[in-house]
Amino acid sequence: MVTPSKKCPLCGARTGKRHCPAKSATICSVCCGTKREVDIDCPSECVHLRKGRSYEADRGVLLGPEPSGLRFDERFLYQHAQLIATVAESVLEERADSPSMVDLDAIEALAALVATFKTLSSGLYYETAPEGSSLAKALFRRMKALLDALMEPPQEQDRRALRVSEAQQVLEFMTQTADFHSNGRPKSRRYLDWLTSMVPRPNEQEQSRLIVP
Repeated sequence: MVTPSKKCPLCGARTGKRHCPAKSATICSVCCGTKREVDIDCPSECVHLRKGRSYEADRGVLLGPEPSGLRFDERFLYQHAQLIATVAESVLEERADSPSMVDLDAIEALAALVATFKTLSSGLYYETAPEGSSLAKALFRRMKALLDALMEPPQEQDRRALRVSEAQQVLEFMTQTADFHSNGRPKSRRYLDWLTSMVPRPNEQEQSRLIVP
């Protein structure tokens, strides 16, 4: 049971009232609110993090850039549901291998892939790899290898090769949802947690539940 009698170790001024699993300490509510996902690497299961996200959602706080109204309608989702889910699964596989990955790593990798496939669609090949974190580079490599494999001539007669334009559109969709569902904080995993909740589990028969933001 938390006993709010000691000073917050982060500010040294206010009384600690909230248990912080990231710091293994009791911190004050102000530090919890202002340093959350900025200076504090909050685990996704933190109750205060979840409450903060719910509060932001209830108040309609904008979590990212407003949707640009690109060509992502219900028809697009229906046509590309399987590919969207497959790409999303690769993001979550990399997250499982690299638990310290944050939303910004995923957004950087997606942006680099979009740039790469835009160049490829023009008839040129120039790989625009992420310039930031090693985690973004690792995710870029995983998704690029997946898409390259899908664009190879298939061995099975009931499957066709993925078109460059299709890969580019799906990556643009993934980028838009990532921008929207993240909150821009440097240590945020809000988008990754949202993606985890949207991707069907292996025993689920439904198509992707990813929705247009």
